[in-house]
Formats: sequence, structure tokens, C-alpha cells
Amino acid sequence: MNVEQPSSVGRKLLSASALRVGNLVAAAIISLYLMPFIVGHLGDRMYGFWSLAAALIGYYDLLDLGLSSAVSQYLCIALGRKDFAECRAVFNTALRIQSFLGGVALVVTIIMAALTPWFCHSATDAHLVRNTILLLGTSAALGFPARVYGGVLAAQLRFDIQSSLSIFGLIVRTGLVIWVVSRGGGLQALAMVTLAASLPVMALQVWFAQREAGWALLGSASSEKRIKDLFSYSVHSFLAYLADIVRFQIDPLVISALIGVSAVTHYRVAGVFAQYYLQIIIVSIGMLQPVLSRLHGAGDRTGIKKVFFFGTKLSLCISVFVCLAIIAWGKPFIARWMGIRYGDAYLPLVVLSVAVLLDVCQKPSIDLLYATFNHRFYTYLNWAEAGLNLAFSLLLARPLGILGVAAGTLVGAVVVRLLVQPWWVCKCAGFDYMLYMRFFLRHLLSFGLLMFIAILIAKWGLRPSYPYLISSAVCATAVYAVGAWFVIFNTLDRAQLMGALRGTNCSPPDDVLIPLEFSGTCNQ
Repeated sequence: MNVEQPSSVGRKLLSASALRVGNLVAAAIISLYLMPFIVGHLGDRMYGFWSLAAALIGYYDLLDLGLSSAVSQYLCIALGRKDFAECRAVFNTALRIQSFLGGVALVVTIIMAALTPWFCHSATDAHLVRNTILLLGTSAALGFPARVYGGVLAAQLRFDIQSSLSIFGLIVRTGLVIWVVSRGGGLQALAMVTLAASLPVMALQVWFAQREAGWALLGSASSEKRIKDLFSYSVHSFLAYLADIVRFQIDPLVISALIGVSAVTHYRVAGVFAQYYLQIIIVSIGMLQPVLSRLHGAGDRTGIKKVFFFGTKLSLCISVFVCLAIIAWGKPFIARWMGIRYGDAYLPLVVLSVAVLLDVCQKPSIDLLYATFNHRFYTYLNWAEAGLNLAFSLLLARPLGILGVAAGTLVGAVVVRLLVQPWWVCKCAGFDYMLYMRFFLRHLLSFGLLMFIAILIAKWGLRPSYPYLISSAVCATAVYAVGAWFVIFNTLDRAQLMGALRGTNCSPPDDVLIPLEFSGTCNQ
């Protein structure tokens, strides 16, 4: 097995980040196009059945029980130790578990299909919905063992391959959907092409995983201890995932109960921006955990500190930019996109953007907790924030309306993400808390000031017109990027990033613990 050079890893992560962002943008654009196209051909009633079936199948993600993250974690630890026999054992253990869960998903699919007459008023509708659920459920069930091969690619840091496969699947699925729907295909045809588009992606995922990892071969190496280890890790990941559902999906229920259903739509306008904000950060810098896990497996504490602090600076750079861009361009964009009667969504948008900023700018902290097996406390943090969110949203909903619900989200984020989480991360990792907070707050303010200047320069375009909004956003992005590159990122930061792009190895001295404040050398 060849040892990967840092430059190779950097190229993989940078290319994967670009591909993942491109995939997210393409998926968003295609979704905006396909929804009216499909509704126009199928009608509101049939599209409602399609949405219902898709929502039911979407709950299958809960069956994963957090095992996908556990598989990637244990594979990365074994790779960090260069224990390829253990990699193969973890792979086979996980494949058996996920295959079993896929079988459970298939049984659940059959049961749901059998129950369709209970929520469909006609035999024709029941037949269509039953077949749709069977096809979509089969696709989801096959996806469970495929997740193990996805974990293999993640452990090998081949996010670029995963992203390319996602783009390929998006293109195939979109093409097939447009073809069958435009030719008069209905609900069942839509489900068939969805299954058909997923099969080649899964097959390619298996092929690439076996090509990249020679140890990803079928065998009998598994044990009760490995199963217990995987579930002991995954249970906290699963509970944290449930807390995320509460954190990000409880607000519409509170609004519906205390303010009114119509207010949910106005709040949703703000919520859409927050959700895309989260996704942008996840796809752009959400690949650090496998790197940190491999370093933890190798016992490389210095490497962990370098990656953590560098990742935090990158996270702050992107997070602050997106947050302040949403705040600056949000009001005129809402007026152009939805109309001025949805202007009351702007202040909740500002509050939600700040709340999300406090979360995503510290994404490397969360990755570090998962990579070093300290994610149990993160689960408690997540549930604490969910509880605070719910409590303050209920308290503030009636006097402040949808702004009060958004404020409840911000209160939870301030208490947990700004006050408690940094302290615990530093305690677990052995970092100096005051040193980290000075580093964090200094760069938070630096990037914030830079983006404020960029907004002032581009304020001429802050009007409800797409040409003005787009051109001014491009202008502000250019100002921010140039300023960040030459003013905030230092010489070594730029050398490290350029080295990853060019395939050179730019390594700082090993005795430096915070990799963004030193000078280093670049070697071919």
C-alpha cells in the first residue's frame, strides 16, 4: 500500500469541495425547474401522491442508526494505523449489518405497500401508490449495503469520486425524468426511472471502492466485538441526528400551533436560506473528519492541531461570507423572488443566519469530536440546544411572531455553540482554551470586517432586480476573495493552498501547534 502525500490529499479535498458545491448548486437549480414541470404534467393530485411516497421512503434514513459514520470512522482509524487486515474486517462486518438493515427496509416497504388501500380512496390510486412505494423502497433498500462502499471511499478520502458519481446520477435521473414525463409517463414511470438511475451509480460506487481499496473484498472476518464497537459509536451519532431534526424542523410546528398556518409559509422563506447555508458549509468543508480520524489513528497530535486550526480558518472564511451575504442581499432578493408581502421574513432570516453562523463556523470542532471518539458530549449539546430552541420559541412566539421563533433558535445557538462547545472541544483535544478563543474571535472579526467592506463597495446592486443582485454579488465576492487571500491568509496559508492545487507539499514545522501563524517551507 502506498502512503499518500499531503499534496495528494489536498488535491483530492479541494477538487471534491468544488465538485460538491457544484453538485449542490446544480441540484438546487434542477429542483426549481423540475417541480413545476412535473406538477404541470402530473397534476397537483398525482404530485401530492409522489411527495407522500417520497416522504415516507425518506424516513428510511433513520434505519441507518448512525452506522455510516461509524463505518467511516473505524476504517479511518485502521488506515491511520496502516492495519489493512482490520480494514477488511470492519468492511465485512459493516456490509453484513447494512445488508440486514436493507432487508428490514425491504420488509417495511412491502408492509407499507400492502397498507396503501387504507390511505387511498380508490383502487386505481392504491395500485399506483403501491407500485411507487415498492419501486422507491427497493431503491432505498439497495442503498444500505451501498453505503458501506461509500464509507470506503470516504475513508480513502475519495470524496471527488463520490461527488462525481452524485453529479452523474443527477444528470441521468434528470434526463430520464424529463423523458418519461414529457412522453406521458405517470407516477409509476417516475418511480421506475428513479430506481433505474440509482442502479448504475451504486454499481460504479462498488467498482471504484474496490479499485481504491484493495482490502474492500468479501470475506468472513467479523466479530461480535466489532459489531458492538460500531453500534457503540453509531448510537450517539444517531441521537445527534435526531436532535438535528428537532433543531431544524420544530419551528414550523410551533408557528402552526401558536401563530397560524399561513405564517409557516413566510417563515419557510427565511428557512430555505438557512438550509442552503448549512448545506453549502457541509459540502465545502465537511470532509475534514476522515482526515482527522486517520491522524487520530496514527497518533499524530501535531497533525490534528494543524488540520483543525487551518480548517477552522477556512470554515470562518466561508461561513462569515455566506452569512453576511444572506443578510445584505436577502431583503431585495425576497422582494424580487416572492414579492414585497413576504418582507416580514427578512428579520427572521437575519436572526436565523446568525444562529447558523455560530454552528457552521465551528464545523471542524464537531468533526474533531467525532474523529477522537468524544462525540457523546456533542449529542448532549445538540439535545440541549434543541431544548433551548423549543423553550424560547414557545416563549417568544406569541409576543414577537415568527421573529420570536427565530430568536429562540438564536438563543440556543449562543448558549451552546458560543459558550459551551468551544470549552469542551479544547478540553477534549488538550488545546489552550484562551488561545483558541483569541484565534477564533480575531478571525471572525477580520472576515466580518472584510465582508462589510465588500458589501459597501457593492451596495449599488442591493435592489430587487436579478441583474443588479447577481452582478453586485459577483463584485462583492471578488473583493472578499482578493482581500481574504492577500490580507487575512498569510504567506504559508497561501502556500499550503497553492501547493494542494499544484501537487507540491507545503509543510509547516512540526513543532508549531497552530499552523496559521507560522512560516514554513515548500518542497517538491
